[in-house]
Amino acid sequence: MKILLKLIFLSFMLFGCNRSDSSLTGKSLTPEKMNEHFFSLYESKSPKDALDFIFSTNPWIEETQAQVVANNLTGFTKLLGSYQDRDAITKNSIGQNYLLYTFLVKYDRQPMRFTFIYYKPKDKWQLQEFKYDDNFQSEIMEASSTYRLSENLP
Repeated sequence: MKILLKLIFLSFMLFGCNRSDSSLTGKSLTPEKMNEHFFSLYESKSPKDALDFIFSTNPWIEETQAQVVANNLTGFTKLLGSYQDRDAITKNSIGQNYLLYTFLVKYDRQPMRFTFIYYKPKDKWQLQEFKYDDNFQSEIMEASSTYRLSENLP
């Protein structure tokens, strides 16, 4: 996976990865491309740079809100050690214009969960909501409870 991420990063570098790049702006910017670019910046630069990019896709997100989230995430990740990798957990949708992506973000100490919600109001995708947390252990424990196992169903 790290080799793939390095290749993706290298391709961004070779083709001038900046906000004026047509593949990262406007109508051609898909949620998948946003996710890839977010994690490329997250790994190669910083969580703050990745968040600056993803928040820039939505003109309704205020700069002060974005800064608070970036500062909180940066402070939290400093406690977790080094970033290792990410795993896609889920992709859900409501119709064709509202998508949710969830990733397990791996660190030395413990994983985190990142949730991205994208919305396409007209012809351009934008980040609608970004959440992160590390409180998903209880969910996996609940999912493995004996009463949820199919052999225990009537």
